[in-house]
Amino acid sequence: MKAPTAILISSVMLLSHSQAQPSSLAPDLLILNAALHTLDPAQPTAEAVAVMGNRIVAVGSTSELRPLASSKTRVFDAHQNSVLPGFNDAHVHFLTGGFSLSNVDLRDANSPQEMARRLREYARKLSKGRWILGGDWDHEKWPGAPLPTREMIDAATSDHPVFINRLDGHMALANTLALKLAGISKETKDPPGGVVVRDAETGEPTGILKDAAEVLVERAIPEKTFDEKHSAALAATEHAASKGVTSLTDMSADNDVGLYQYMLERGELKTRIYAIRSITSWETLGKTGVRAGFGNDVLRLGGLKGFCRWQPRFLHGAVLRALR
Repeated sequence: MKAPTAILISSVMLLSHSQAQPSSLAPDLLILNAALHTLDPAQPTAEAVAVMGNRIVAVGSTSELRPLASSKTRVFDAHQNSVLPGFNDAHVHFLTGGFSLSNVDLRDANSPQEMARRLREYARKLSKGRWILGGDWDHEKWPGAPLPTREMIDAATSDHPVFINRLDGHMALANTLALKLAGISKETKDPPGGVVVRDAETGEPTGILKDAAEVLVERAIPEKTFDEKHSAALAATEHAASKGVTSLTDMSADNDVGLYQYMLERGELKTRIYAIRSITSWETLGKTGVRAGFGNDVLRLGGLKGFCRWQPRFLHGAVLRALR
């Protein structure tokens, strides 16, 4: 890491004798008065770093690097704080995470009344008829830990179908409108592996659906619109940037790459994305001739994601045949 420092300093020293292009060799960014750990045994620590384009070109002391700045250099004083490279998340579902950030948050609601209040406030921000999803409620935080019912939230969400999940994902609560749209009634039978919770006296659904029964409502939820996906992606990239995550691998990008490109063109994408597509639809890209690594430094199409079921008997036989 010392070599780039010497190269840049030498270049700037030459500029003192020739001012033909004084700004062309000056760094775009200078971070001064920082606590840097270089991982270079010959120069383990430093307090300043110079960046030109997307490359670190100099590391050294504040006094050494400060003179490198031109009038166009952005100078940042770190005030002795640590400076780290951006973090990478190697496995993330970007839009799913974005929806969890932009959906209603009920995780720490400590009563049915608090749940209803948050839903009412959230519903006011939405256009009429839009589904309210997410939530991650936890009824075990409530006095007496009663399971929620549709009656608890109907008044607060009369203009919106609601299907909000418990934080463990094994059950969800639907309001009356959502049950109606899903065609769930007193006559609806429990699907294999799921339960439609019913009122003990009337037999009517309470709004709680467990495990496989959640699909009865999920299949009635319309596909996300572009605007809904855009809002979720904005929430995701803002959150990632706030935590220092500057690059990631989206393991379920599929058809969302176009959205990310749209955001990149508008200057909204704050995260470098390596996009992974499902292996079951590789022909979509294969027919166009697209290969891994297609894209640029910010948005790139990567590999294919698939699943393999573990079958040790067949694997053992294949290994034996290979060894013969």
